[in-house]
Amino acid sequence: MTTAANLAGDFSASDGPGCPGGSIKLLNPQTGQPLLNNHIDPSYFNATALALAKYFPAPTDACGLVTFAIPSQTRENQFVTRVDWAINHKHSAYGRYWVDGYQKPAFYAPTNFLITGSTGAYQRVQSLALNETYIVSQHLVNSFTATGTIRVILRGPAGTGINASTLGIHIYSPAAVGVPISASGKWSIYGGAPANFAQNTFSFADNVTWMLGKHQIGFGGEYNRSQFNENNVYKGNGSFGFSGIFAHTGPHGTSAGGTGNDANLDFLTGSLNSFAQTSNQLDALRAPIPTLYVMDTYRLNKKVVLTGGVRWSPEFFPTDVFGR
Repeated sequence: MTTAANLAGDFSASDGPGCPGGSIKLLNPQTGQPLLNNHIDPSYFNATALALAKYFPAPTDACGLVTFAIPSQTRENQFVTRVDWAINHKHSAYGRYWVDGYQKPAFYAPTNFLITGSTGAYQRVQSLALNETYIVSQHLVNSFTATGTIRVILRGPAGTGINASTLGIHIYSPAAVGVPISASGKWSIYGGAPANFAQNTFSFADNVTWMLGKHQIGFGGEYNRSQFNENNVYKGNGSFGFSGIFAHTGPHGTSAGGTGNDANLDFLTGSLNSFAQTSNQLDALRAPIPTLYVMDTYRLNKKVVLTGGVRWSPEFFPTDVFGR
């Protein structure tokens, strides 16, 4: 992390022989001029970077070492129930319901933004299955099953936090919280962007079992309707990266005298190496999944049983409801 000395313009210790990476010579990322004893005039520092640095924990040594733990709190609750109904000696049915709730919240601390690198997730899955089995005769049985599964996932940072506007960066931010920023080999904040995912699957299956002499014949089919809905901020709030390359080679990549990178120096001077911003990822995908099969199990004798069959299961590419 940036140290108090760094914030005063002194990088002699953090890029000295006593720190990881050893002693390196730095350039002014803005001018490309060598820094005498790795000291830079703080007037080159970027106001946005200084605003963000206030949210960082204080290092424990001159190298900028910070030791911290990301809070982890996971809860999961499941419930399942089933009802069986013997309608008569030839006719039966059952219903089964299952629900799963999963919670892994994200955390926020105004004095340690490093914990925002862990993204929270909330998930709920519900499944309902209804089955009817009918014995047509002592040789023929039909079983029909209808199943519906609904899965909803909410992903994102803690509800309290910052975005680019909080730091004085004037870009459009569709999400109220979240601004992914990283300094290569040093630190990063805000991991996964806020997103909502919903996946629904509806299935109808019918299976027939027919005993015919030494043959046990099975045939039937299944039709699945799959739905996937997504609203993912992705890089909608912007994504900022500092690599330290400008502290090594200057603003145009041609300055001489530098012997190594320091991403913290690039960060403090606002020498951005990469920036990406996208619109939200929006999907409303639908796909049919049909299946037909027929199989035969033949008992040749007491020791030999032969089984063969054929299945038709085409794959259809999902299409977006809105033609995107």
